[in-house]
Amino acid sequence: MNYFSPEQQYNAWIISDLLKQIFSKEDRQDANTHLFETFAAQQFGINIDFVFSIIMNIGDTEMQTANSTEDILASYLFSLLPFVTKDMINDSKENANQYLLNTKDADVYHLFLPESVLRETLNL
Repeated sequence: MNYFSPEQQYNAWIISDLLKQIFSKEDRQDANTHLFETFAAQQFGINIDFVFSIIMNIGDTEMQTANSTEDILASYLFSLLPFVTKDMINDSKENANQYLLNTKDADVYHLFLPESVLRETLNL
């Protein structure tokens, strides 16, 4: 059963990957899962359990509709933009695509943010 679309999983993977990159930049490599979860919630308002549930496709614990799930993911991505670089985004996109290629008949997926926002924020 598919609770989430591959494109939702793609965006969730990117959010998770970007958070890990930001988290490790703060010299927290030895941190545990609870510290990572707290960091995501306190610094960015991100419910990492919800993000992971999307990646793992284990059910919509928040009882969201497809559109509201995409809105939540877009807001999470938007909150991360001031803290990421173009290279970080590109690396995360590549990681997400590789993950989806290994688990599904992957297609080309897009971020739930307008390209204009990415161009303006990251000078893409």
